Amino acid sequence: MDHGPRIGVFGGTFDPPHRGHAAVARAAAETVGLDLVLWVPAALAPHRVGAPQAGAGARRRMVEAVVRDDPRFDLCALELERGGVSYTVDTLRTLAEANPSWSLFLVLGADQVEALPSWRAPRDVMERARVVAVARNGRLPRKVPGYPEFPVLAVPMAPVAVSSSGVRKHAAQGRSLSAMVASQVAALIRREGLYRERGARRGELGAHDLRGDVE
Repeated sequence: MDHGPRIGVFGGTFDPPHRGHAAVARAAAETVGLDLVLWVPAALAPHRVGAPQAGAGARRRMVEAVVRDDPRFDLCALELERGGVSYTVDTLRTLAEANPSWSLFLVLGADQVEALPSWRAPRDVMERARVVAVARNGRLPRKVPGYPEFPVLAVPMAPVAVSSSGVRKHAAQGRSLSAMVASQVAALIRREGLYRERGARRGELGAHDLRGDVE
Protein backbone atom coordinates (compact mmCIF):
# COMPACT_ATOMS: atom_id res chain seq x y z
CA MET A 1 0.00 0.00 0.00
CA ASP A 2 2.86 2.40 0.79
CA HIS A 3 3.98 3.47 -2.67
CA GLY A 4 3.77 6.60 -4.78
CA PRO A 5 2.25 9.87 -3.54
CA ARG A 6 0.86 9.73 -0.01
CA ILE A 7 -2.71 10.97 -0.20
CA GLY A 8 -4.94 11.67 2.79
CA VAL A 9 -8.69 11.17 2.46
CA PHE A 10 -10.53 13.43 4.90
CA GLY A 11 -14.29 13.03 4.79
CA GLY A 12 -17.15 14.75 6.58
CA THR A 13 -20.33 16.68 6.06
CA PHE A 14 -18.40 19.96 6.52
CA ASP A 15 -21.60 21.75 7.46
CA PRO A 16 -19.70 24.07 7.65
CA PRO A 17 -15.93 23.39 7.54
CA HIS A 18 -14.29 25.11 10.53
CA ARG A 19 -10.86 25.79 12.01
CA GLY A 20 -10.88 22.45 13.85
CA HIS A 21 -11.24 20.59 10.56
CA ALA A 22 -8.29 22.50 9.11
CA ALA A 23 -6.20 21.75 12.21
CA VAL A 24 -6.93 18.03 11.87
CA ALA A 25 -5.95 18.03 8.20
CA ARG A 26 -2.74 19.94 8.90
CA ALA A 27 -1.76 17.69 11.81
CA ALA A 28 -2.27 14.58 9.68
CA ALA A 29 -0.32 16.02 6.75
CA GLU A 30 2.61 17.10 8.91
CA THR A 31 2.86 14.05 11.15
CA VAL A 32 2.27 11.33 8.55
CA GLY A 33 4.05 13.14 5.72
CA LEU A 34 1.10 13.38 3.35
CA ASP A 35 1.68 14.96 -0.04
CA LEU A 36 -1.96 15.94 -0.35
CA VAL A 37 -5.11 15.86 1.81
CA LEU A 38 -8.36 15.45 -0.13
CA TRP A 39 -11.35 16.99 1.63
CA VAL A 40 -14.35 14.84 0.72
CA PRO A 41 -17.74 16.40 1.57
CA ALA A 42 -20.41 13.73 1.99
CA ALA A 43 -23.70 13.96 0.15
CA LEU A 44 -25.46 12.14 3.01
CA ALA A 45 -23.42 10.62 5.82
CA PRO A 46 -24.72 7.17 6.92
CA HIS A 47 -23.97 7.73 10.63
CA ARG A 48 -25.56 11.19 10.85
CA VAL A 49 -29.19 11.88 11.66
CA GLY A 50 -30.90 14.08 9.09
CA ALA A 51 -29.60 15.84 6.01
CA PRO A 52 -26.95 18.59 6.15
CA GLN A 53 -28.45 22.02 6.75
CA ALA A 54 -26.46 23.59 3.91
CA GLY A 55 -26.94 22.19 0.42
CA ALA A 56 -24.29 20.31 -1.52
CA GLY A 57 -23.37 23.33 -3.61
CA ALA A 58 -22.87 25.59 -0.59
CA ARG A 59 -20.78 23.02 1.27
CA ARG A 60 -18.67 22.49 -1.82
CA ARG A 61 -18.04 26.23 -2.11
CA MET A 62 -17.11 26.45 1.57
CA VAL A 63 -14.61 23.60 1.29
CA GLU A 64 -13.18 25.15 -1.88
CA ALA A 65 -12.64 28.35 0.11
CA VAL A 66 -10.75 26.44 2.82
CA VAL A 67 -8.49 24.33 0.59
CA ARG A 68 -7.50 27.35 -1.48
CA ASP A 69 -5.29 28.56 1.38
CA ASP A 70 -3.05 25.48 1.69
CA PRO A 71 -1.25 23.79 -1.24
CA ARG A 72 -1.45 20.47 0.63
CA PHE A 73 -5.27 20.54 0.50
CA ASP A 74 -7.69 19.89 -2.34
CA LEU A 75 -11.40 19.25 -2.80
CA CYS A 76 -12.63 15.82 -3.86
CA ALA A 77 -16.28 16.10 -4.94
CA LEU A 78 -16.82 12.39 -5.67
CA GLU A 79 -19.47 11.87 -2.99
CA LEU A 80 -21.36 15.07 -3.78
CA GLU A 81 -21.46 14.16 -7.46
CA ARG A 82 -22.47 10.58 -6.72
CA GLY A 83 -25.32 11.71 -4.47
CA GLY A 84 -27.23 9.59 -1.97
CA VAL A 85 -25.67 8.04 1.12
CA SER A 86 -21.87 8.36 1.08
CA TYR A 87 -19.93 5.21 1.94
CA THR A 88 -16.19 5.58 2.46
CA VAL A 89 -15.44 2.20 0.92
CA ASP A 90 -16.96 3.31 -2.39
CA THR A 91 -14.90 6.49 -2.41
CA LEU A 92 -11.67 4.63 -1.65
CA ARG A 93 -12.36 2.11 -4.42
CA THR A 94 -12.96 4.88 -6.92
CA LEU A 95 -9.84 6.78 -5.90
CA ALA A 96 -7.66 3.66 -5.98
CA GLU A 97 -8.93 2.57 -9.39
CA ALA A 98 -8.42 6.02 -10.89
CA ASN A 99 -5.00 6.54 -9.25
CA PRO A 100 -3.26 3.16 -8.82
CA SER A 101 0.07 4.79 -7.88
CA TRP A 102 -1.39 6.52 -4.81
CA SER A 103 -0.93 5.34 -1.24
CA LEU A 104 -4.17 6.22 0.54
CA PHE A 105 -4.47 7.30 4.18
CA LEU A 106 -7.91 7.64 5.77
CA VAL A 107 -7.89 10.60 8.20
CA LEU A 108 -10.29 10.09 11.11
CA GLY A 109 -10.98 11.42 14.57
CA ALA A 110 -10.39 9.06 17.50
CA ASP A 111 -14.14 8.54 17.97
CA GLN A 112 -14.50 7.55 14.32
CA VAL A 113 -11.82 4.88 14.73
CA GLU A 114 -13.88 3.33 17.51
CA ALA A 115 -16.93 3.28 15.23
CA LEU A 116 -15.12 2.00 12.14
CA PRO A 117 -16.14 -1.67 12.63
CA SER A 118 -19.79 -0.59 12.15
CA TRP A 119 -19.06 0.99 8.75
CA ARG A 120 -19.86 -0.71 5.46
CA ALA A 121 -17.11 -3.22 4.54
CA PRO A 122 -14.63 -2.10 7.24
CA ARG A 123 -11.99 -4.66 6.25
CA ASP A 124 -12.12 -3.45 2.67
CA VAL A 125 -11.71 0.12 3.92
CA MET A 126 -8.61 -0.78 5.93
CA GLU A 127 -7.11 -2.84 3.12
CA ARG A 128 -7.36 0.12 0.78
CA ALA A 129 -6.15 2.88 3.13
CA ARG A 130 -3.99 3.19 6.24
CA VAL A 131 -6.05 4.58 9.10
CA VAL A 132 -4.79 7.84 10.60
CA ALA A 133 -6.35 8.75 13.96
CA VAL A 134 -6.08 12.39 14.96
CA ALA A 135 -6.67 12.66 18.69
CA ARG A 136 -8.18 15.98 19.72
CA ASN A 137 -8.93 14.97 23.31
CA GLY A 138 -5.77 13.16 24.38
CA ARG A 139 -6.81 9.63 23.37
CA LEU A 140 -4.46 8.02 20.86
CA PRO A 141 -6.01 4.81 19.47
CA ARG A 142 -3.41 2.37 18.18
CA LYS A 143 -5.76 -0.13 16.58
CA VAL A 144 -9.29 -0.50 15.29
CA PRO A 145 -11.42 -2.58 17.69
CA GLY A 146 -11.56 -6.15 16.47
CA TYR A 147 -8.96 -5.63 13.74
CA PRO A 148 -5.52 -5.87 15.41
CA GLU A 149 -3.88 -6.71 12.07
CA PHE A 150 -4.46 -3.12 10.90
CA PRO A 151 -2.29 -0.75 12.96
CA VAL A 152 -3.47 2.82 13.32
CA LEU A 153 -1.18 5.80 12.76
CA ALA A 154 -1.87 8.00 15.81
CA VAL A 155 -1.51 11.76 15.45
CA PRO A 156 -1.67 13.93 18.60
CA MET A 157 -3.19 17.37 18.27
CA ALA A 158 -3.99 20.21 20.63
CA PRO A 159 -7.77 20.49 21.07
CA VAL A 160 -9.60 23.15 19.09
CA ALA A 161 -12.78 24.30 20.80
CA VAL A 162 -15.05 24.64 17.78
CA SER A 163 -17.79 22.51 16.23
CA SER A 164 -19.97 22.75 13.15
CA SER A 165 -23.08 22.86 15.33
CA GLY A 166 -21.57 25.77 17.26
CA VAL A 167 -20.83 27.64 14.04
CA ARG A 168 -24.39 27.09 12.83
CA LYS A 169 -25.73 28.41 16.13
CA HIS A 170 -23.58 31.54 15.94
CA ALA A 171 -24.60 32.10 12.32
CA ALA A 172 -28.29 31.69 13.18
CA GLN A 173 -27.92 34.36 15.86
CA GLY A 174 -26.02 36.74 13.58
CA ARG A 175 -22.88 36.54 15.73
CA SER A 176 -19.28 36.85 14.54
CA LEU A 177 -17.70 33.68 13.15
CA SER A 178 -14.13 34.96 12.88
CA ALA A 179 -12.75 32.72 15.65
CA MET A 180 -14.51 29.63 14.31
CA VAL A 181 -14.10 29.52 10.52
CA ALA A 182 -11.79 30.94 7.87
CA SER A 183 -12.65 34.48 6.82
CA GLN A 184 -13.64 33.29 3.32
CA VAL A 185 -16.07 30.77 4.80
CA ALA A 186 -17.55 33.39 7.14
CA ALA A 187 -18.05 35.72 4.19
CA LEU A 188 -19.73 32.98 2.16
CA ILE A 189 -22.05 32.04 5.05
CA ARG A 190 -23.02 35.68 5.44
CA ARG A 191 -23.41 36.36 1.72
CA GLU A 192 -25.56 33.30 1.06
CA GLY A 193 -27.57 33.62 4.27
CA LEU A 194 -26.63 30.09 5.41
CA TYR A 195 -27.85 28.75 8.75
CA ARG A 196 -30.02 31.78 9.44
CA GLU A 197 -33.00 31.33 11.69
CA ARG A 198 -36.29 30.97 9.86
CA GLY A 199 -37.67 34.37 9.05
CA ALA A 200 -34.31 36.11 9.39
CA ARG A 201 -33.38 38.47 6.60
CA ARG A 202 -30.06 38.98 4.89
CA GLY A 203 -28.27 42.12 5.96
CA GLU A 204 -29.35 41.88 9.61
CA LEU A 205 -25.82 41.61 10.95
CA GLY A 206 -24.50 44.70 12.63
CA ALA A 207 -21.40 46.48 11.38
CA HIS A 208 -19.30 45.13 14.25
CA ASP A 209 -20.17 41.55 13.25
CA LEU A 210 -19.30 42.18 9.61
CA ARG A 211 -15.89 43.53 10.59
CA GLY A 212 -15.33 40.64 12.97
CA ASP A 213 -15.76 38.10 10.19
CA VAL A 214 -12.99 39.58 8.07
CA GLU A 215 -9.55 38.69 9.33
